Amino acid sequence: MKVKKTTNRKKIMTNPQEKHPSPCPARFCSLAACSVLALLCVTRVSASDHIDSPSITQDRGSDLTDTYAFLDPNDNTQVVLIMSTQGFVVSGEHFGMCIFDHNIRYRFEIENTGDAKPDLFIDVSYSKGLGREKTQTATIDLPGDHKFTAETTKGTQDAKAPEMDITTDEEMGAKFFAGPADDPFFLDDTGANRLVGASIKNPGNAKMSLLGERGGRDTYAGFNTLITAISVPAKMLRGDSDVIGINAVAQRRATQTIGDKGVLTGSGEWITVDRDGTPLVNNGLIPAPRKDEYNAASTQDDANGVFEDDIVKSLEGLNTDAEHIAKLAKVAVKKGDILRLDLTVPNKGTQGGSNKDGGFGKMGGRRLQDDVVDMVFTMINNGEPLGDKVDANEKPFRNTFPFVADPTQPFPPGKEADDHTRQ
Repeated sequence: MKVKKTTNRKKIMTNPQEKHPSPCPARFCSLAACSVLALLCVTRVSASDHIDSPSITQDRGSDLTDTYAFLDPNDNTQVVLIMSTQGFVVSGEHFGMCIFDHNIRYRFEIENTGDAKPDLFIDVSYSKGLGREKTQTATIDLPGDHKFTAETTKGTQDAKAPEMDITTDEEMGAKFFAGPADDPFFLDDTGANRLVGASIKNPGNAKMSLLGERGGRDTYAGFNTLITAISVPAKMLRGDSDVIGINAVAQRRATQTIGDKGVLTGSGEWITVDRDGTPLVNNGLIPAPRKDEYNAASTQDDANGVFEDDIVKSLEGLNTDAEHIAKLAKVAVKKGDILRLDLTVPNKGTQGGSNKDGGFGKMGGRRLQDDVVDMVFTMINNGEPLGDKVDANEKPFRNTFPFVADPTQPFPPGKEADDHTRQ
């Protein structure tokens, strides 16, 4: 196995100046349906995939919050994959919370043959973290038995965010970043939960306007998350067609052991404890008693219909008609809960891409700016526009890899206290 360590590393400066720019018949699979998997609700909706099951609530290290996959708008021959974990990191706790779990394998599953079975993997693991402005070493295992290592960006208590540490592996044409960043997901979680509660109390007659009733408060503003981001050549992932599927999983060893000195180690086979593909599926479509089971299942289980009845039943709870149930539910089953990216769909514009003919809903994967919540709820609302009035992230994204925004940092002494949270 060929192991190649860091070949080129650079620092990315903060950018406060950047601003937001002003199994299923084919007839059911419109472009919109193929990429908009419903947020629905027989249970609490807490985010795209934040805290989505009872077990994950108690296991922060393995909690996948969101998955993004898109062509680099600066070079459409490169695919950017972003996995965010450990949501709701507050700036005052960077010393203790900005640590990747060294007992977890963070994996991007790549499907490139048109079915529900992953064909390639990109694995990332981290050395034991100590916090207190110490970095960790990430080991990145690419397809073709190629590895390289990179240092994470540390979490600090300084008023100014640390420079992002970007590692380039020149041999494979890959870039890597890992560290704290602003949570890129935006949603009025309370509005969504009130709508959910209404649908549970009065199934089929939910008051849909509850979603945007608060006028657009972003639950995730002011909170940080841990980002694992990699950019690789599209040719590395392409298979029988130009369409690839991306699924993120967090895996632990089957046996977890606490040693005499309190150190947790794992042994045995890798077991998936959380997964995330298309936005909002587990949180919205899977009932609470089956959420842990869903996280541990595979995309092949999806295609085998293991959760089909649950998805259909959930869609019936929010006034969704038979036509849209067919479009949404079948997409979540036929080829698994996998985010789809057509490598021929152009991605252009600032902050990771903003062209209207690309991104989520256009078979262009999922970009940071894509308002997946409004797209999903509109489909649930039988095609009638419906949103939470949170139309963009509070912080602008970067124009270059890794595209995510700087984390919120503690405020210096004497500055008026405002942690930017919008509950």
